[in-house]
Amino acid sequence: MSHKTPQVPCFHGSKSEPWKHLSHGCLVVFKPSGLSSHDVVDMVRKAYHVKAGHGGTLDPMAQGVLLIFMEKALKVLPYIPVGYLDKTYLMRVTLGKTTDTYDATGTTVAEFAGNINYSAEEILAALRHFVGTYDQTPPAFSAIKVNGKRAYSLARAGNPPELSARSVHVTSIRFVKDYTSRSLRHLVLRVHCSRGTYVRSLAHDLGKKLGCGAHLSYLLRERVGTWSHRDSFPAWKIESRHPFIDTKSFMPFEEILPFSKLTVSEEAQKKIKSGNPLEQRDIRSIQASSGIDKLKDIFQVFSSTGELLALYGPPEDRESKSGAKLVPIRVLL
Repeated sequence: MSHKTPQVPCFHGSKSEPWKHLSHGCLVVFKPSGLSSHDVVDMVRKAYHVKAGHGGTLDPMAQGVLLIFMEKALKVLPYIPVGYLDKTYLMRVTLGKTTDTYDATGTTVAEFAGNINYSAEEILAALRHFVGTYDQTPPAFSAIKVNGKRAYSLARAGNPPELSARSVHVTSIRFVKDYTSRSLRHLVLRVHCSRGTYVRSLAHDLGKKLGCGAHLSYLLRERVGTWSHRDSFPAWKIESRHPFIDTKSFMPFEEILPFSKLTVSEEAQKKIKSGNPLEQRDIRSIQASSGIDKLKDIFQVFSSTGELLALYGPPEDRESKSGAKLVPIRVLL
């Protein structure tokens, strides 16, 4: 009896292949420790021959959810409301040692000589200072641009920049575990925070607050918005070019944005291609959204066949001659 080896679907080829159209969307990747976010983007580009970019950097030391937007989904990425990209992290803070990068990959710049014998109550009291909205200073070793250069490039060259503090919001910090290993005191925390929050800075600042110094020694990004690591696509599957379209890890780009949906007539599609305003008579149906996106004056415009054509909104001057018309924000055709 002969046995045939199962064939893994091949994703390279002409742009006319059906999968090429289906790859417009967001792939939730589980990034392993040791790879940069750009490394993963490059893997996706090479494996599936698509245009791709990530929706928020995850440090090489960290693992977990990395959102990879592909093809047309890259066009809608800038319009995702910030509130829909909040994050949940499981992090380990090691007390008594401070590093220049604020994590375990950096050079030690200070070590605490005394005993680290804080009580749970003292630790909780320190953590409360970082819950809510406050100004946080990012690490010098970060991807923030300073005069056109990445901050980490300047820091590696021996010229760490002084970065300005920025407003961040930490919704909650859960004290998960407190233990000692190899004479080092570790705190395991689960943090729910806004986009733009540096948990490395949180670990560093907690060490300063306690007075013993600290750094981030482990990080798992469990969730970004509604995208969870439990539904993520392993990096090894990307290397093996496994199909992702029918998995829980993939969201078609028509489903990414949370805004109200307008379905328009076939005649109106010609207006959209030309970037012209839409009128009431062009609209065939409306599906209202709910939640924070109701505050946004953005509408997703769909064809009768379910294709996302464009993003429209009211004119900036609501008293203009456009009247009740909607004007294009981004044409996606």
